[in-house]
Amino acid sequence: MNFQQEFNAEFGDKYENLQLKDVVVKKREGICTITFLYPSTAKELTDLDKRDITNWLNQNLNFEKMQLKVKFMRVFLEERLIRKAIQNYFESKYKLIINYVNDDNVSIRITEIDVLIDIELSSRMVEFFGEHKITQELAKFLKDNFLVEFVINLIENPNLIDEVDIENVEMKTRYRVAQRYNVEIIKDVIGSGTTPKPEYLSFITSPKNSVIVAGYIKKIERKEFIRKTGKHAGEPKAYYNFQIADGKGRMDCIYFCPRKNEKDMDALEEFMYVLVHGDVKFNQMNKLCLYIDKLALATEVQKKEETIKEEYKHEGPVVQIEKLTAMEQDTMFEHVDKYNKKIIGRTIVVFDIETTGLDPATDQIIELGAVKIENGNIIEKFSTFVKPTKKLSYEVVNLTGITDEMLEDAPPVDLVIKDFYEFSKGCVLCGHNIIGFDIKFIRREGENVGLVFDNELIDTMNEARVARLKISRFNLGTVVKALGLTLEGAHRAWNDAFATAQVLLKLNEV
Repeated sequence: MNFQQEFNAEFGDKYENLQLKDVVVKKREGICTITFLYPSTAKELTDLDKRDITNWLNQNLNFEKMQLKVKFMRVFLEERLIRKAIQNYFESKYKLIINYVNDDNVSIRITEIDVLIDIELSSRMVEFFGEHKITQELAKFLKDNFLVEFVINLIENPNLIDEVDIENVEMKTRYRVAQRYNVEIIKDVIGSGTTPKPEYLSFITSPKNSVIVAGYIKKIERKEFIRKTGKHAGEPKAYYNFQIADGKGRMDCIYFCPRKNEKDMDALEEFMYVLVHGDVKFNQMNKLCLYIDKLALATEVQKKEETIKEEYKHEGPVVQIEKLTAMEQDTMFEHVDKYNKKIIGRTIVVFDIETTGLDPATDQIIELGAVKIENGNIIEKFSTFVKPTKKLSYEVVNLTGITDEMLEDAPPVDLVIKDFYEFSKGCVLCGHNIIGFDIKFIRREGENVGLVFDNELIDTMNEARVARLKISRFNLGTVVKALGLTLEGAHRAWNDAFATAQVLLKLNEV
């Protein structure tokens, strides 16, 4: 008999709602952890129930040198948690298409017997889901985590457009060797002996034991709970929640704190840099969380500033201009009737930038994306990272998804601005809030290399206000949604520039 059969033979249907989630064995620590799930609608297990199951496991597994830990977790069937689980599933297995499975095109209905999920996708994406059996795989993943049946329906919407080249990309995440780097330990806070070679958080996409990571503390808070069992039953126990961010990713962390360590944990503050060791597991919110057993104050080992790479020490373009031909674009003659004189007969460069901050006098451009429109047709694409002279802040990384490592091989701004000047020469410049923000950075960088950007300007934020759209805010995302358009990957220069171009064309239809 297998484990489930032996369990049923012993207890019958007494624990029919209990389901084995996982078994984790740590040979080095001599610990075996068995986790059971049961639905929130079922009767709560008593301490006696838990002891009966734990004693039976100890007798039948016959561990000699292994300590057994048994966990019982209640599963709450809520729409918010289901959406979180769907997001975690796609982040770990199909990252390139996660933008096409979001709150806007996923509807969830919880019934008495199952959960119905409708996902609205483009024709090509529906085909891709079918080829890779993603609906069946997702349904099984959700059932394993929520203990009910899930029925997933794909709704084909021919009006949806997906920009990701899914035919030529291997979508499933492959195993990657952890990329490690060096830090310097300043002081051990909890435990000791942690190797000062953490891996980047972006490499951790599934549960993993004995993880070493480092980063800056965010949103730290202390909480307490009352112990229900053991010799300290009825007494409070402290635990600490916080996030850790390393510039490539971030993760929730939790530490259940013995009384002797409370003083040291209370001394931790936001933005302290720490090295931590522990196990990464799914928490009750079905989100990856690092359960800490060791923590040390640390400092980053700064790399020596590199000089501009050899390939950029030359005159000439560093940005490759890409020609675009959209199948849905009409002929030039049809566009004459479709758009007004602000569009027809003119060449317009619509651009957007990402920066290290909001001050045009001191902050720097880190990405520049643009499209060129000619007679209503989007014909060319300009897109490049730009290497700044300082490291990115946590807030910029969190907002844009751009990291220092992504910018290491990028060209410097003085070469990029020259290429952009050639790309936009003689054209109207357009952007969303271009007058209040973007053009100030462009003109400053142009002046630094002797170039003057005196192009005519069109600001789509002002255009949207004049159009009297029924919205209270006029940021790009709100305007895009009000016009029935889509914005994929907001706060990235090329994506925002392309969406702004669509806004411009839509607002100037006749």
